[in-house]
Parts: sequence; structure tokens; C-alpha cells
Amino acid sequence: MSKRAKRERESALERRGSRREERSVYLVVCEGETEKRYFDSMRGHPGVRVHTMHVRQAKHPQKERVLRAAREAERDDYTEVWAVFDTDGTDVTVLCDQARRDGIRTAPSTPTFETWLLLHVTDQRAVLMTGAKAEKALKSLLPGWGKGRTRFDDFAPGIQDALERAERLPAGSDPSTDVHRLVRALLRE
Repeated sequence: MSKRAKRERESALERRGSRREERSVYLVVCEGETEKRYFDSMRGHPGVRVHTMHVRQAKHPQKERVLRAAREAERDDYTEVWAVFDTDGTDVTVLCDQARRDGIRTAPSTPTFETWLLLHVTDQRAVLMTGAKAEKALKSLLPGWGKGRTRFDDFAPGIQDALERAERLPAGSDPSTDVHRLVRALLRE
């Protein structure tokens, strides 16, 4: 092999190798501690590169604060920025459209993030109406679960079921969630 051919081959291998190292990094801006714990605990899984930003609770509507924090975040280090929030039964179409125009992906859950967790263990189709009812349903199925003890590993065995169930729920209905889109992106890498 000529020196030139050898250099070109080595250069091609270096380029291919460096591409493998380039992995997507996601920023997840969320309103609740449950969401933060779930996504933080995904970091231990192969290929998952996620950073979370928790927006502290305040008197103002949380979803707007989450989107504002996502807009203000330093985005240069991230492939995608996601805003994860509860709809609490309100129409969030306008908020999601605005976020999309700002380059932010959204994953709302109706009524709350616990809907996504429920889908790991049951095909939840009955109306939940409130976050408290979603939590109660989750605790009845997983007696050891608590908001402060949410870990991805506890829900990982049902992840495929949750992804499929979430896709079947009509968007914006109660219950519904778009968290499956974010989780698919995280696990695809």
C-alpha cells in the first residue's frame, strides 16, 4: 500500500471514528421533581445523554415558566431542548406552537407527568381529571412508588408498553402525553 493510500485510509478511519463519538445531548426543562428524577436516572443507560433543568414552583403558571427557562437556556451545548410540563387540563396548543417556533420541542402530559408513568404499568384510558387522581392510580398499582422516589429503572421494564400506549392516546385528551417522543429520541441514540 502506498504512503498516500495509507494516509487516506487512516484519515477516513479517523473521520468515521470521530462520528461515532458525536452523540446527541438533550436538555430537558421540567417543572416537577418527579420528571427531573425520571430523566436524571436515565443517564445511567447506554447512549443516553440528558441534562435536566428543574424550574422551581411559583405562583405563576408553571408551563409558561418552563418554556421561558427553555428559551433562556444556553442551547449551544445541546442537540435538542425539550420542555416537559403538565397541562393540568388546559389547552396548550398555542404554547406548543410558540415553543416550536422558538426551536423548543414540547412534551406536555394531561393532566400530569404521572400519566406517562402510569402507561408503563397499565393501559390507562379512563379520564384522570387531576394530578392527584393520577398519583392515586399509580400508587394503587405500585404501592412503593412516591414522587420523591421516581427512578427510570423502576419503570424501564414497561418502557415499550408505555411508548406504544402513549402513541395510541388521542393528542390533548385526558389522559395523554407526548413524553414518548422525547423518550424515543433519548433511547434511539
